[in-house]
Amino acid sequence: MKKVQIEKDIEIAYNELGSGNITLLFIHGLANFKGVWQSNIIELSKNYRCIAIDLPGNGHSSNGAHTYSMFFYAECIKQFIEKLNLTNVVLVGHSMGGQISLVLTLRHPNLVKKLILIASSGLEYFSDLDKMMINQSMKMGEVFYSNDYYLENAINNSFFNFDKLAVNGLVKETQEFIKSHSDIKWKRMVNESINAMLNEQIVKFLPTISVDTLVIFGDNDAMIPNKLLHPMETVQKIAEKAKSQIKNSNTLIIKNAGHFVQIEKSKEVNAAIEAFVN
Repeated sequence: MKKVQIEKDIEIAYNELGSGNITLLFIHGLANFKGVWQSNIIELSKNYRCIAIDLPGNGHSSNGAHTYSMFFYAECIKQFIEKLNLTNVVLVGHSMGGQISLVLTLRHPNLVKKLILIASSGLEYFSDLDKMMINQSMKMGEVFYSNDYYLENAINNSFFNFDKLAVNGLVKETQEFIKSHSDIKWKRMVNESINAMLNEQIVKFLPTISVDTLVIFGDNDAMIPNKLLHPMETVQKIAEKAKSQIKNSNTLIIKNAGHFVQIEKSKEVNAAIEAFVN
């Protein structure tokens, strides 16, 4: 693990492995950390420089009194890219990390060579009523990551085939990060991040993205689309809508995989990334 100071009060922790002309920059999702990319980096680092970061407020990165938003995260990644003088960057974003990657690409397309969205948020539209219902659930404490029970339940539901070793590892490490960041700070980061995903919607801006884009979903994603608010939606429909809106894009639906498709089906995801980058 390495760390770099991008601002006076923001330090980014990251893992780096491999070398090459192309850098794969991995961005994790809500309340996750760089470790969710381990099975991808080990393989892909044979041919590429692979860097996985902990977003501010997560993992080993600093957890100051920031206003967490998609814009804030995207600007932090911009500064990280510039600080390390990264070139030929392929952004690989999972879940919320995909939405952050989209915001960064929209604002600073010159920094992004290609874009890979894995089980990405930001491709599903939420109405004002949807947002009100989600906010009400958050106030009632029924949002995942609010305590150990919801944390474990959310991670379990992120896998289609229950992988006890992977689930237990993610739960244990996340619990350790919550303790190190303090429960209050962690919950504030999670709540602000969820609100930001809802309020900084970017669906209408997708047609302005010009970089080559690959959209990957597991066919049994329990998180996207939202099953309670959008029972008629499917990952296939969301992926196809994204393909129709993003000019130079393609989609891949991987069978028998859930929200953590990059862990459950790492071989298929790694092969797709390599083919796309090449």
